Amino acid sequence: MSYKNERFYKDILTNEQFFIAVKDKKMIKHRHNDKLLFCFWTRESLAKAYLDNLNIEYDKIKTMDIDRFATYELDEMFDEEDEALVNVTNDAEGHEIKIVEATNDLMTDLDNIRIREFVQDVAKTDTVYGLSQKGDRQFMIVYDENDNFDQSHFMPVWSLRKRAEKVAEEDFETFELIDVEGEVFADWLDELRDDNRYVAIDVKPGVVGTIVSAQKLANELTF
Repeated sequence: MSYKNERFYKDILTNEQFFIAVKDKKMIKHRHNDKLLFCFWTRESLAKAYLDNLNIEYDKIKTMDIDRFATYELDEMFDEEDEALVNVTNDAEGHEIKIVEATNDLMTDLDNIRIREFVQDVAKTDTVYGLSQKGDRQFMIVYDENDNFDQSHFMPVWSLRKRAEKVAEEDFETFELIDVEGEVFADWLDELRDDNRYVAIDVKPGVVGTIVSAQKLANELTF
């Protein structure tokens, strides 16, 4: 059975986080089938129970946001063949996964979920939120000057005002938050698609989350 059908996978899709335990700045590992594997848990209580019951010393249990992990930490911490044991407990062996492969699968599924939810939200409210230079009425393109990938230049947009306000306040305080009707956004999206640009959908503080091509998002629009 594919791990996509397991509860741990669905938990990460729902909560967008997992937990690790750290000792001396190194992740706790567990020996399984004669292999020493990294340990991930989808609930902090599972991690604490496992560590305490086996008297394993640790400094702290860290919450890992899946978007931040995939964006900033995955490539730095793990190789393609590195494996982890998810939700190992005293009573359960846990699920053995390849970390990079499973993370990529999670991000692909999260992207698809977020695109669908964005389109549904905008269809209900007929409103899209974005960032603008003060006094301007055009959503702006932002970029990471440390990256040279196509995805480094993107238009951040949100389907809900509260989500937009949180990111705008923390990461784009010099810009203005504006909203436009869905039809106006669709026209702008056509222009982005012609220029092979990208759109960041409902990104979190720290500007992490789903970044997709304008073409892919345009294909899903219902307005």
